[in-house]
Amino acid sequence: MIKHCLPTLSLLLFMQPVFAQNIFFSESFSGSFPSGWTSVQRLGTNLPSSNWRRTTVGPQGEFATAPLNSTTASGGWMIFDSDLNCNHPIGQDVWLISPPINASDKEIVWLVFETFYQSFNDRPMVRLGNNTANLDSWAGIEVFPGIVANQFGGVIEGDQSLNPQLVYLNISEYAAGQPNIRFAFQFLSTNATNNGADLTGCAYNWQIDDVKLADFDPRPSSDIRINSFFAVAPNAITPRSQIEPIGFLADIRNSGKTIQPATTLSITIENSSGEIVHQDSLVFGPIAPDSVVQNIFFQSEYTPPPVEEVYTATYFARTEIEDEVPANNSRSFEFEISDTLFAKQFGADLTSTAVEDLDYTFGNVFYVPNGSNLYARYISFGIANAHQLSGKTVNTYLYRWYGNDNGDFLANPDEYGGGPVGANAYTFTGSEGNDLITVPVDFESNGIALESDAYYIAAVQYETNGQVPLNVLASNALDYHAAYLYSDSLMRPQYAGIVDVGNTGQLDWTGFGLDVVPVVRLSIGALTTTADRILPKGSAKIFPNPVSDLATLQLRLPQLSDLVLLQLYDSKGILHWQKQ
Repeated sequence: MIKHCLPTLSLLLFMQPVFAQNIFFSESFSGSFPSGWTSVQRLGTNLPSSNWRRTTVGPQGEFATAPLNSTTASGGWMIFDSDLNCNHPIGQDVWLISPPINASDKEIVWLVFETFYQSFNDRPMVRLGNNTANLDSWAGIEVFPGIVANQFGGVIEGDQSLNPQLVYLNISEYAAGQPNIRFAFQFLSTNATNNGADLTGCAYNWQIDDVKLADFDPRPSSDIRINSFFAVAPNAITPRSQIEPIGFLADIRNSGKTIQPATTLSITIENSSGEIVHQDSLVFGPIAPDSVVQNIFFQSEYTPPPVEEVYTATYFARTEIEDEVPANNSRSFEFEISDTLFAKQFGADLTSTAVEDLDYTFGNVFYVPNGSNLYARYISFGIANAHQLSGKTVNTYLYRWYGNDNGDFLANPDEYGGGPVGANAYTFTGSEGNDLITVPVDFESNGIALESDAYYIAAVQYETNGQVPLNVLASNALDYHAAYLYSDSLMRPQYAGIVDVGNTGQLDWTGFGLDVVPVVRLSIGALTTTADRILPKGSAKIFPNPVSDLATLQLRLPQLSDLVLLQLYDSKGILHWQKQ
Protein backbone atom coordinates (compact mmCIF):
# COMPACT_ATOMS: atom_id res chain seq x y z
CA MET A 1 0.00 0.00 0.00
CA ILE A 2 1.14 3.50 -0.84
CA LYS A 3 0.77 6.22 1.79
CA HIS A 4 0.59 9.83 0.61
CA CYS A 5 2.33 12.68 2.42
CA LEU A 6 0.65 16.05 2.46
CA PRO A 7 -22.08 10.79 4.74
CA THR A 8 -26.98 9.23 5.06
CA LEU A 9 -25.17 12.31 6.16
CA SER A 10 -24.91 15.66 4.41
CA LEU A 11 -21.53 17.34 4.10
CA LEU A 12 -20.61 20.57 2.38
CA LEU A 13 -18.27 23.52 2.28
CA PHE A 14 -19.75 26.75 3.64
CA MET A 15 -17.01 29.21 4.33
CA GLN A 16 -18.94 31.53 6.64
CA PRO A 17 -21.83 29.60 8.21
CA VAL A 18 -24.38 31.95 9.74
CA PHE A 19 -27.08 30.51 11.95
CA ALA A 20 -30.03 32.05 13.78
CA GLN A 21 -30.20 32.20 17.58
CA ASN A 22 -31.30 28.55 17.65
CA ILE A 23 -27.72 27.38 18.20
CA PHE A 24 -28.00 26.13 21.76
CA PHE A 25 -24.46 24.78 22.17
CA SER A 26 -21.13 25.76 20.58
CA GLU A 27 -17.43 25.19 21.13
CA SER A 28 -14.50 26.73 19.19
CA PHE A 29 -11.64 25.21 21.28
CA SER A 30 -9.99 28.63 21.52
CA GLY A 31 -7.35 29.39 24.13
CA SER A 32 -7.17 26.07 25.96
CA PHE A 33 -8.65 22.60 26.28
CA PRO A 34 -12.32 23.42 27.01
CA SER A 35 -13.86 22.94 30.44
CA GLY A 36 -16.24 20.01 30.72
CA TRP A 37 -14.75 18.12 27.77
CA THR A 38 -12.77 14.93 28.33
CA SER A 39 -10.40 12.87 26.18
CA VAL A 40 -10.24 9.12 26.71
CA GLN A 41 -7.52 6.84 25.31
CA ARG A 42 -8.90 3.31 25.32
CA LEU A 43 -6.25 1.88 23.00
CA GLY A 44 -2.91 3.42 22.08
CA THR A 45 0.62 4.13 23.24
CA ASN A 46 -0.55 5.95 26.41
CA LEU A 47 1.50 9.04 25.60
CA PRO A 48 0.00 12.50 26.02
CA SER A 49 0.31 13.09 22.28
CA SER A 50 -1.49 9.81 21.47
CA ASN A 51 -4.85 11.21 22.57
CA TRP A 52 -7.11 14.00 21.44
CA ARG A 53 -5.37 17.31 22.06
CA ARG A 54 -5.72 20.96 21.20
CA THR A 55 -3.40 22.36 18.50
CA THR A 56 -2.63 25.57 16.66
CA VAL A 57 -0.23 24.02 14.12
CA GLY A 58 -1.89 20.81 12.93
CA PRO A 59 -0.47 17.33 12.23
CA GLN A 60 3.17 16.60 13.06
CA GLY A 61 3.60 12.98 11.93
CA GLU A 62 5.74 11.70 9.05
CA PHE A 63 2.76 11.75 6.66
CA ALA A 64 1.16 14.94 7.95
CA THR A 65 -1.78 16.36 6.01
CA ALA A 66 -2.55 20.06 5.84
CA PRO A 67 -3.79 21.73 9.03
CA LEU A 68 -7.50 22.35 9.43
CA ASN A 69 -8.49 25.67 7.87
CA SER A 70 -11.52 26.17 10.09
CA THR A 71 -13.40 29.41 10.69
CA THR A 72 -11.74 29.96 14.10
CA ALA A 73 -8.46 28.15 13.39
CA SER A 74 -6.44 31.10 14.68
CA GLY A 75 -7.66 30.26 18.20
CA GLY A 76 -6.85 26.53 17.94
CA TRP A 77 -8.71 23.30 17.23
CA MET A 78 -8.73 19.63 18.24
CA ILE A 79 -6.69 16.87 16.62
CA PHE A 80 -5.97 13.19 17.00
CA ASP A 81 -2.62 12.70 15.23
CA SER A 82 -2.58 8.96 14.55
CA ASP A 83 0.55 9.10 12.40
CA LEU A 84 2.54 10.77 15.19
CA ASN A 85 1.99 7.83 17.58
CA CYS A 86 1.61 4.67 15.50
CA ASN A 87 0.50 1.63 17.47
CA HIS A 88 0.61 -1.14 14.87
CA PRO A 89 -0.72 -3.81 15.00
CA ILE A 90 -2.65 -3.31 18.27
CA GLY A 91 -4.51 -0.21 17.11
CA GLN A 92 -5.93 3.07 18.42
CA ASP A 93 -9.24 3.98 20.07
CA VAL A 94 -9.55 7.53 21.38
CA TRP A 95 -12.63 9.57 22.32
CA LEU A 96 -13.23 13.32 22.61
CA ILE A 97 -16.33 13.60 24.82
CA SER A 98 -18.53 16.68 25.23
CA PRO A 99 -19.96 17.87 28.55
CA PRO A 100 -23.57 16.86 29.32
CA ILE A 101 -26.09 18.93 27.38
CA ASN A 102 -29.74 19.61 28.17
CA ALA A 103 -31.84 18.99 25.05
CA SER A 104 -35.01 18.09 26.92
CA ASP A 105 -37.00 20.87 25.22
CA LYS A 106 -35.73 20.11 21.70
CA GLU A 107 -37.66 18.22 19.06
CA ILE A 108 -34.87 18.53 16.49
CA VAL A 109 -31.13 18.38 17.14
CA TRP A 110 -28.45 18.75 14.47
CA LEU A 111 -24.73 18.40 15.13
CA VAL A 112 -22.55 20.67 12.97
CA PHE A 113 -18.76 20.77 12.92
CA GLU A 114 -15.85 21.70 10.67
CA THR A 115 -13.27 19.02 9.91
CA PHE A 116 -10.38 17.85 7.77
CA TYR A 117 -9.67 14.13 7.53
CA GLN A 118 -7.83 11.57 5.39
CA SER A 119 -8.52 7.85 5.73
CA PHE A 120 -6.10 4.95 6.25
CA ASN A 121 -7.60 1.83 7.88
CA ASP A 122 -9.55 3.81 10.48
CA ARG A 123 -13.19 4.71 11.17
CA PRO A 124 -14.22 8.11 12.58
CA MET A 125 -17.49 7.95 14.49
CA VAL A 126 -19.83 10.29 16.31
CA ARG A 127 -21.00 8.51 19.47
CA LEU A 128 -23.99 9.52 21.64
CA GLY A 129 -24.85 8.50 25.19
CA ASN A 130 -24.62 9.59 28.82
CA ASN A 131 -23.02 6.69 30.70
CA THR A 132 -19.30 7.50 30.69
CA ALA A 133 -18.61 4.30 32.64
CA ASN A 134 -19.89 2.21 29.73
CA LEU A 135 -18.82 3.80 26.45
CA ASP A 136 -19.63 0.62 24.53
CA SER A 137 -23.31 1.30 25.17
CA TRP A 138 -23.26 4.56 23.24
CA ALA A 139 -24.98 4.83 19.86
CA GLY A 140 -22.68 5.34 16.89
CA ILE A 141 -22.92 7.11 13.54
CA GLU A 142 -20.16 6.67 10.96
CA VAL A 143 -19.05 10.06 9.69
CA PHE A 144 -17.47 8.98 6.38
CA PRO A 145 -19.27 5.78 5.28
CA GLY A 146 -17.75 3.92 2.35
CA ILE A 147 -14.48 5.82 2.32
CA VAL A 148 -11.34 3.91 1.32
CA ALA A 149 -7.66 4.28 2.19
CA ASN A 150 -6.00 7.57 1.21
CA GLN A 151 -9.27 9.31 0.36
CA PHE A 152 -10.15 12.56 2.08
CA GLY A 153 -13.41 12.95 3.96
CA GLY A 154 -14.74 15.34 1.36
CA VAL A 155 -15.10 12.44 -1.08
CA ILE A 156 -18.41 11.64 0.63
CA GLU A 157 -19.71 15.02 -0.45
CA GLY A 158 -17.97 14.78 -3.81
CA ASP A 159 -15.02 17.06 -3.15
CA GLN A 160 -11.83 15.69 -1.57
CA SER A 161 -10.29 19.18 -1.46
CA LEU A 162 -12.73 20.55 1.12
CA ASN A 163 -10.83 22.20 3.97
CA PRO A 164 -12.74 22.85 6.07
CA GLN A 165 -15.43 20.30 5.38
CA LEU A 166 -18.66 21.25 7.13
CA VAL A 167 -20.48 18.20 8.46
CA TYR A 168 -24.22 18.33 9.12
CA LEU A 169 -25.55 15.38 11.11
CA ASN A 170 -29.14 14.94 12.26
CA ILE A 171 -28.87 13.39 15.75
CA SER A 172 -32.49 14.01 16.75
CA GLU A 173 -33.12 10.27 17.19
CA TYR A 174 -30.57 10.13 20.01
CA ALA A 175 -30.53 13.65 21.48
CA ALA A 176 -33.95 15.28 21.14
CA GLY A 177 -35.81 15.36 24.45
CA GLN A 178 -32.78 14.16 26.42
CA PRO A 179 -31.84 16.17 29.53
CA ASN A 180 -28.28 14.86 29.91
CA ILE A 181 -26.94 13.84 26.50
CA ARG A 182 -23.27 13.78 25.52
CA PHE A 183 -21.71 13.34 22.10
CA ALA A 184 -18.19 12.16 21.31
CA PHE A 185 -15.79 12.04 18.40
CA GLN A 186 -14.26 8.55 18.32
CA PHE A 187 -11.19 7.69 16.23
CA LEU A 188 -10.89 3.91 15.87
CA SER A 189 -8.19 2.00 13.99
CA THR A 190 -8.09 -1.78 14.50
CA ASN A 191 -8.32 -4.92 12.40
CA ALA A 192 -12.08 -4.25 12.25
CA THR A 193 -11.61 -0.94 10.39
CA ASN A 194 -9.56 -2.14 7.40
CA ASN A 195 -10.48 -0.17 4.27
CA GLY A 196 -7.71 -1.15 1.88
CA ALA A 197 -4.47 -0.13 3.60
CA ASP A 198 -1.82 -2.38 5.14
CA LEU A 199 -1.36 -0.95 8.66
CA THR A 200 -3.68 -0.53 11.62
CA GLY A 201 -3.14 1.98 14.38
CA CYS A 202 -1.01 4.11 12.05
CA ALA A 203 -3.32 6.31 9.99
CA TYR A 204 -3.19 10.03 9.18
CA ASN A 205 -5.21 12.23 11.57
CA TRP A 206 -8.63 13.68 12.32
CA GLN A 207 -9.04 17.41 12.97
CA ILE A 208 -12.20 19.07 14.36
CA ASP A 209 -13.30 22.61 15.21
CA ASP A 210 -16.31 24.91 15.58
CA VAL A 211 -18.75 22.39 16.97
CA LYS A 212 -22.42 23.44 17.24
CA LEU A 213 -25.80 21.98 18.16
CA ALA A 214 -28.85 23.46 16.44
CA ASP A 215 -32.57 22.91 17.02
CA PHE A 216 -33.33 23.34 13.30
CA ASP A 217 -32.04 22.03 9.99
CA PRO A 218 -29.09 24.36 9.30
CA ARG A 219 -28.37 23.28 5.74
CA PRO A 220 -28.78 25.84 2.89
CA SER A 221 -32.16 25.86 1.22
CA SER A 222 -30.78 25.93 -2.33
CA ASP A 223 -27.36 24.42 -3.07
CA ILE A 224 -26.59 22.54 -6.28
CA ARG A 225 -22.96 21.54 -6.62
CA ILE A 226 -20.67 19.79 -9.08
CA ASN A 227 -18.97 16.93 -7.28
CA SER A 228 -15.29 16.15 -7.66
CA PHE A 229 -16.24 13.19 -9.88
CA PHE A 230 -15.84 14.79 -13.30
CA ALA A 231 -13.98 13.62 -16.38
CA VAL A 232 -10.67 15.23 -17.29
CA ALA A 233 -8.53 14.68 -20.38
CA PRO A 234 -6.78 11.26 -20.58
CA ASN A 235 -3.42 13.00 -19.96
CA ALA A 236 -2.37 16.32 -18.54
CA ILE A 237 0.02 16.65 -21.48
CA THR A 238 -0.35 14.76 -24.77
CA PRO A 239 1.97 14.80 -27.81
CA ARG A 240 0.36 16.35 -30.87
CA SER A 241 0.89 13.06 -32.73
CA GLN A 242 -1.24 11.17 -30.17
CA ILE A 243 -4.42 13.29 -29.98
CA GLU A 244 -7.67 11.48 -29.25
CA PRO A 245 -11.28 12.64 -28.73
CA ILE A 246 -11.92 13.84 -25.16
CA GLY A 247 -15.24 12.94 -23.54
CA PHE A 248 -17.05 14.63 -20.67
CA LEU A 249 -19.19 13.83 -17.64
CA ALA A 250 -19.70 15.42 -14.22
CA ASP A 251 -21.80 14.34 -11.25
CA ILE A 252 -24.04 16.99 -9.67
CA ARG A 253 -25.55 16.88 -6.18
CA ASN A 254 -28.45 18.71 -4.56
CA SER A 255 -26.96 19.52 -1.15
CA GLY A 256 -29.77 21.88 -0.20
CA LYS A 257 -33.09 21.29 1.57
CA THR A 258 -35.39 21.98 -1.40
CA ILE A 259 -36.06 20.21 -4.69
CA GLN A 260 -34.25 21.73 -7.66
CA PRO A 261 -36.87 21.82 -10.46
CA ALA A 262 -34.41 22.06 -13.37
CA THR A 263 -30.63 22.16 -13.67
CA THR A 264 -28.41 22.76 -16.72
CA LEU A 265 -24.91 21.30 -16.75
CA SER A 266 -22.55 22.70 -19.37
CA ILE A 267 -18.97 22.13 -20.54
CA THR A 268 -16.94 24.92 -22.15
CA ILE A 269 -13.37 24.68 -23.48
CA GLU A 270 -11.20 27.73 -24.14
CA ASN A 271 -7.74 27.93 -25.67
CA SER A 272 -4.90 30.06 -24.28
CA SER A 273 -6.27 33.11 -26.13
CA GLY A 274 -9.63 32.81 -24.38
CA GLU A 275 -11.36 31.65 -27.56
CA ILE A 276 -14.19 29.14 -26.99
CA VAL A 277 -13.42 26.04 -29.04
CA HIS A 278 -16.08 23.66 -27.70
CA GLN A 279 -19.42 23.81 -25.86
CA ASP A 280 -22.09 21.30 -24.90
CA SER A 281 -24.84 21.03 -22.26
CA LEU A 282 -27.20 18.64 -20.51
CA VAL A 283 -30.57 19.51 -18.94
CA PHE A 284 -31.91 17.59 -15.92
CA GLY A 285 -35.39 17.53 -14.43
CA PRO A 286 -36.24 17.73 -10.70
CA ILE A 287 -33.40 16.74 -8.35
CA ALA A 288 -34.43 15.85 -4.79
CA PRO A 289 -32.43 16.97 -1.73
CA ASP A 290 -29.41 14.79 -0.83
CA SER A 291 -29.51 13.10 -4.24
CA VAL A 292 -26.89 12.83 -6.98
CA VAL A 293 -27.22 12.78 -10.76
CA GLN A 294 -24.28 10.70 -11.87
CA ASN A 295 -22.52 9.06 -14.81
CA ILE A 296 -24.42 10.94 -17.55
CA PHE A 297 -22.19 11.44 -20.59
CA PHE A 298 -22.24 14.59 -22.71
CA GLN A 299 -23.29 13.86 -26.28
CA SER A 300 -20.29 15.38 -28.04
CA GLU A 301 -16.53 14.93 -27.62
CA TYR A 302 -13.73 17.35 -28.43
CA THR A 303 -10.71 16.55 -30.58
CA PRO A 304 -8.00 19.23 -30.35
CA PRO A 305 -6.10 20.18 -33.49
CA PRO A 306 -2.51 18.82 -33.71
CA VAL A 307 -0.82 22.04 -32.63
CA GLU A 308 0.85 22.94 -29.35
CA GLU A 309 -1.70 24.63 -27.10
CA VAL A 310 -3.00 24.86 -23.52
CA TYR A 311 -6.74 24.50 -22.92
CA THR A 312 -9.02 25.20 -19.96
CA ALA A 313 -12.23 23.18 -19.63
CA THR A 314 -15.00 24.29 -17.25
CA TYR A 315 -18.10 22.45 -16.08
CA PHE A 316 -20.87 24.76 -14.81
CA ALA A 317 -24.23 23.96 -13.14
CA ARG A 318 -27.05 26.50 -13.42
CA THR A 319 -30.40 26.24 -11.60
CA GLU A 320 -33.75 28.03 -11.78
CA ILE A 321 -33.62 28.81 -8.04
CA GLU A 322 -30.93 31.20 -6.82
CA ASP A 323 -28.08 29.16 -5.36
CA GLU A 324 -27.01 30.09 -1.83
CA VAL A 325 -23.53 28.56 -2.31
CA PRO A 326 -22.52 29.53 -5.87
CA ALA A 327 -18.82 28.84 -5.26
CA ASN A 328 -19.34 25.09 -5.82
CA ASN A 329 -21.25 25.43 -9.11
CA SER A 330 -18.20 25.05 -11.36
CA ARG A 331 -15.18 22.79 -11.89
CA SER A 332 -12.23 23.48 -14.16
CA PHE A 333 -9.20 21.57 -15.40
CA GLU A 334 -6.41 22.18 -17.89
CA PHE A 335 -4.85 19.99 -20.54
CA GLU A 336 -2.01 20.62 -22.93
CA ILE A 337 -0.99 19.51 -26.41
CA SER A 338 2.80 19.28 -26.60
CA ASP A 339 5.40 18.52 -29.21
CA THR A 340 6.62 15.13 -27.90
CA LEU A 341 5.77 14.82 -24.18
CA PHE A 342 3.35 12.50 -22.37
CA ALA A 343 2.54 13.43 -18.73
CA LYS A 344 -0.26 12.70 -16.26
CA GLN A 345 0.48 15.81 -14.19
CA PHE A 346 1.70 19.38 -14.56
CA GLY A 347 3.55 19.73 -11.26
CA ALA A 348 4.02 17.99 -7.91
CA ASP A 349 1.95 18.82 -4.84
CA LEU A 350 2.69 15.82 -2.61
CA THR A 351 5.07 12.90 -2.09
CA SER A 352 4.30 9.18 -1.88
CA THR A 353 6.19 6.15 -0.69
CA ALA A 354 5.62 2.47 0.01
CA VAL A 355 5.21 1.79 3.71
CA GLU A 356 5.19 -1.98 4.22
CA ASP A 357 8.04 -2.71 1.78
CA LEU A 358 10.65 -0.14 0.77
CA ASP A 359 11.25 -1.96 -2.54
CA TYR A 360 8.68 -0.85 -5.08
CA THR A 361 7.99 0.16 -8.67
CA PHE A 362 5.94 3.18 -9.72
CA GLY A 363 4.99 4.77 -13.02
CA ASN A 364 2.24 5.82 -15.41
CA VAL A 365 0.33 4.25 -18.29
CA PHE A 366 0.22 6.10 -21.62
CA TYR A 367 -1.90 5.08 -24.60
CA VAL A 368 -0.33 5.42 -28.06
CA PRO A 369 -3.00 5.47 -30.78
CA ASN A 370 -0.43 6.21 -33.50
CA GLY A 371 3.01 4.64 -33.25
CA SER A 372 3.85 4.85 -36.95
CA ASN A 373 7.45 6.02 -37.46
CA LEU A 374 7.73 7.05 -33.81
CA TYR A 375 9.77 5.76 -30.92
CA ALA A 376 10.02 6.16 -27.15
CA ARG A 377 13.04 8.32 -26.30
CA TYR A 378 13.23 9.37 -22.63
CA ILE A 379 11.71 8.68 -19.24
CA SER A 380 11.66 11.53 -16.72
CA PHE A 381 10.82 11.22 -13.02
CA GLY A 382 10.90 13.27 -9.83
CA ILE A 383 12.16 12.22 -6.38
CA ALA A 384 11.60 14.22 -3.19
CA ASN A 385 14.51 12.86 -1.13
CA ALA A 386 17.33 12.48 -3.65
CA HIS A 387 19.69 14.02 -1.08
CA GLN A 388 19.24 10.85 1.03
CA LEU A 389 19.88 8.49 -1.90
CA SER A 390 23.42 9.37 -2.97
CA GLY A 391 25.08 6.31 -4.52
CA LYS A 392 21.81 4.35 -4.76
CA THR A 393 20.47 3.24 -8.13
CA VAL A 394 17.02 2.95 -9.65
CA ASN A 395 16.10 1.08 -12.81
CA THR A 396 13.80 2.59 -15.41
CA TYR A 397 11.62 0.34 -17.54
CA LEU A 398 9.32 0.75 -20.51
CA TYR A 399 6.66 -1.95 -20.79
CA ARG A 400 4.47 -2.61 -23.81
CA TRP A 401 1.19 -3.62 -22.13
CA TYR A 402 -1.61 -5.40 -23.95
CA GLY A 403 -4.30 -4.20 -21.52
CA ASN A 404 -6.08 -5.64 -18.51
CA ASP A 405 -7.34 -8.74 -20.32
CA ASN A 406 -8.35 -10.72 -17.23
CA GLY A 407 -9.94 -7.83 -15.31
CA ASP A 408 -7.79 -8.22 -12.18
CA PHE A 409 -6.77 -4.51 -12.07
CA LEU A 410 -3.13 -5.54 -12.61
CA ALA A 411 -0.65 -5.38 -15.45
CA ASN A 412 0.61 -8.97 -15.27
CA PRO A 413 3.78 -10.36 -16.88
CA ASP A 414 1.60 -12.32 -19.30
CA GLU A 415 0.01 -9.04 -20.38
CA TYR A 416 3.29 -7.20 -20.96
CA GLY A 417 5.31 -10.00 -22.54
CA GLY A 418 7.15 -11.11 -19.41
CA GLY A 419 9.51 -8.14 -19.26
CA PRO A 420 10.15 -4.60 -20.41
CA VAL A 421 10.91 -3.56 -23.96
CA GLY A 422 13.38 -0.95 -22.75
CA ALA A 423 15.53 -0.60 -19.63
CA ASN A 424 18.05 1.78 -18.15
CA ALA A 425 19.47 2.75 -14.76
CA TYR A 426 20.23 5.92 -12.85
CA THR A 427 22.54 6.42 -9.85
CA PHE A 428 21.76 9.34 -7.55
CA THR A 429 24.41 11.96 -6.87
CA GLY A 430 22.43 13.48 -3.99
CA SER A 431 22.39 16.91 -5.59
CA GLU A 432 19.32 16.47 -7.82
CA GLY A 433 16.94 18.35 -5.52
CA ASN A 434 13.37 18.25 -6.84
CA ASP A 435 14.45 18.66 -10.46
CA LEU A 436 13.22 16.10 -12.96
CA ILE A 437 15.69 13.32 -13.73
CA THR A 438 15.72 12.30 -17.40
CA VAL A 439 17.27 9.15 -18.85
CA PRO A 440 17.02 7.42 -22.24
CA VAL A 441 14.51 4.59 -22.29
CA ASP A 442 17.24 2.05 -23.10
CA PHE A 443 20.91 1.54 -22.22
CA GLU A 444 22.08 2.22 -25.78
CA SER A 445 20.12 5.50 -26.03
CA ASN A 446 18.66 4.35 -29.35
CA GLY A 447 14.98 4.52 -28.45
CA ILE A 448 12.24 1.92 -28.73
CA ALA A 449 10.02 1.70 -31.81
CA LEU A 450 6.37 2.23 -30.88
CA GLU A 451 3.33 0.26 -31.97
CA SER A 452 -0.04 1.80 -32.74
CA ASP A 453 -3.08 1.18 -30.54
CA ALA A 454 -0.81 0.19 -27.65
CA TYR A 455 -0.37 0.96 -23.96
CA TYR A 456 3.11 1.82 -22.70
CA ILE A 457 4.05 1.88 -19.02
CA ALA A 458 6.92 4.18 -18.06
CA ALA A 459 8.15 2.86 -14.70
CA VAL A 460 10.87 3.40 -12.12
CA GLN A 461 11.98 0.54 -9.84
CA TYR A 462 13.70 0.97 -6.48
CA GLU A 463 15.41 -1.76 -4.48
CA THR A 464 17.36 -1.13 -1.30
CA ASN A 465 19.37 -3.30 1.04
CA GLY A 466 19.00 -0.72 3.79
CA GLN A 467 16.23 1.26 5.43
CA VAL A 468 16.28 4.39 3.27
CA PRO A 469 12.91 4.91 1.56
CA LEU A 470 12.48 6.51 -1.83
CA ASN A 471 9.86 9.28 -1.79
CA VAL A 472 8.47 9.93 -5.24
CA LEU A 473 7.04 13.30 -6.19
CA ALA A 474 3.36 12.98 -7.06
CA SER A 475 0.24 14.99 -7.76
CA ASN A 476 -3.46 14.78 -6.95
CA ALA A 477 -4.43 17.85 -8.99
CA LEU A 478 -6.15 15.67 -11.62
CA ASP A 479 -8.49 12.85 -10.62
CA TYR A 480 -8.72 10.22 -13.37
CA HIS A 481 -11.59 8.15 -11.89
CA ALA A 482 -14.30 9.68 -14.09
CA ALA A 483 -12.07 9.72 -17.18
CA TYR A 484 -11.49 5.99 -16.69
CA LEU A 485 -15.24 5.33 -16.30
CA TYR A 486 -15.99 7.25 -19.48
CA SER A 487 -13.27 5.61 -21.59
CA ASP A 488 -13.89 2.11 -20.23
CA SER A 489 -17.62 2.41 -20.95
CA LEU A 490 -16.73 3.06 -24.59
CA MET A 491 -14.34 0.06 -24.65
CA ARG A 492 -11.25 2.23 -24.95
CA PRO A 493 -10.02 2.41 -21.34
CA GLN A 494 -7.49 5.01 -20.28
CA TYR A 495 -5.39 4.45 -17.16
CA ALA A 496 -3.26 6.58 -14.84
CA GLY A 497 -0.57 5.51 -12.34
CA ILE A 498 0.77 2.05 -11.47
CA VAL A 499 2.54 0.71 -8.40
CA ASP A 500 4.13 -2.61 -7.47
CA VAL A 501 4.98 -2.78 -3.77
CA GLY A 502 7.62 -5.46 -3.21
CA ASN A 503 8.58 -5.58 -6.92
CA THR A 504 6.48 -8.68 -7.55
CA GLY A 505 6.05 -8.05 -11.27
CA GLN A 506 2.33 -7.34 -10.76
CA LEU A 507 1.79 -3.68 -11.65
CA ASP A 508 -1.33 -2.45 -9.86
CA TRP A 509 -3.05 0.32 -11.82
CA THR A 510 -5.42 1.08 -8.93
CA GLY A 511 -2.70 1.22 -6.26
CA PHE A 512 -2.42 5.02 -6.37
CA GLY A 513 -6.20 5.28 -6.48
CA LEU A 514 -6.51 7.01 -9.92
CA ASP A 515 -6.62 10.32 -8.04
CA VAL A 516 -2.86 10.38 -7.38
CA VAL A 517 -0.20 9.98 -10.06
CA PRO A 518 3.58 9.83 -9.63
CA VAL A 519 5.79 12.23 -11.54
CA VAL A 520 6.91 9.88 -14.32
CA ARG A 521 6.84 11.14 -17.90
CA LEU A 522 7.52 9.72 -21.34
CA SER A 523 8.99 11.55 -24.34
CA ILE A 524 8.53 10.21 -27.85
CA GLY A 525 9.92 11.31 -31.21
CA ALA A 526 10.40 10.55 -34.87
CA LEU A 527 11.89 7.18 -35.76
CA THR A 528 15.63 7.05 -36.44
CA THR A 529 17.68 4.38 -38.16
CA THR A 530 19.23 3.35 -34.84
CA ALA A 531 16.00 2.87 -32.95
CA ASP A 532 15.56 -0.54 -31.36
CA ARG A 533 12.85 -2.67 -32.93
CA ILE A 534 11.16 -5.07 -30.53
CA LEU A 535 10.37 -8.46 -32.03
CA PRO A 536 6.69 -9.23 -32.62
CA LYS A 537 4.93 -11.37 -30.05
CA GLY A 538 5.73 -15.07 -30.58
CA SER A 539 9.09 -14.42 -32.25
CA ALA A 540 10.99 -15.91 -29.30
CA LYS A 541 10.52 -19.31 -27.67
CA ILE A 542 12.37 -20.74 -24.67
CA PHE A 543 12.23 -24.42 -23.72
CA PRO A 544 11.92 -26.29 -21.53
CA ASN A 545 9.83 -23.92 -19.41
CA PRO A 546 10.11 -23.96 -16.45
CA VAL A 547 13.81 -24.80 -16.45
CA SER A 548 16.16 -25.81 -13.64
CA ASP A 549 19.55 -25.84 -15.41
CA LEU A 550 19.84 -25.40 -19.19
CA ALA A 551 17.34 -23.81 -21.58
CA THR A 552 17.28 -23.26 -25.34
CA LEU A 553 16.21 -19.94 -26.85
CA GLN A 554 14.75 -20.10 -30.36
CA LEU A 555 14.38 -16.87 -32.35
CA ARG A 556 12.40 -16.25 -35.51
CA LEU A 557 13.66 -12.96 -36.92
CA PRO A 558 11.40 -11.23 -39.46
CA GLN A 559 14.54 -10.14 -41.31
CA LEU A 560 18.32 -10.45 -41.04
CA SER A 561 19.96 -8.03 -38.63
CA ASP A 562 23.58 -7.14 -37.96
CA LEU A 563 22.83 -6.37 -34.32
CA VAL A 564 20.51 -8.19 -31.90
CA LEU A 565 20.28 -7.42 -28.17
CA LEU A 566 19.07 -10.16 -25.81
CA GLN A 567 18.00 -9.24 -22.28
CA LEU A 568 16.79 -11.66 -19.56
CA TYR A 569 14.41 -10.43 -16.86
CA ASP A 570 12.73 -12.27 -14.02
CA SER A 571 9.01 -12.04 -13.26
CA LYS A 572 9.69 -8.96 -11.11
CA GLY A 573 11.12 -7.07 -14.08
CA ILE A 574 14.70 -7.22 -12.79
CA LEU A 575 17.45 -7.51 -15.44
CA HIS A 576 19.69 -10.57 -14.82
CA TRP A 577 21.56 -11.04 -18.11
CA GLN A 578 22.06 -9.43 -21.48
CA LYS A 579 24.09 -10.18 -24.58
CA GLN A 580 24.58 -8.36 -27.84
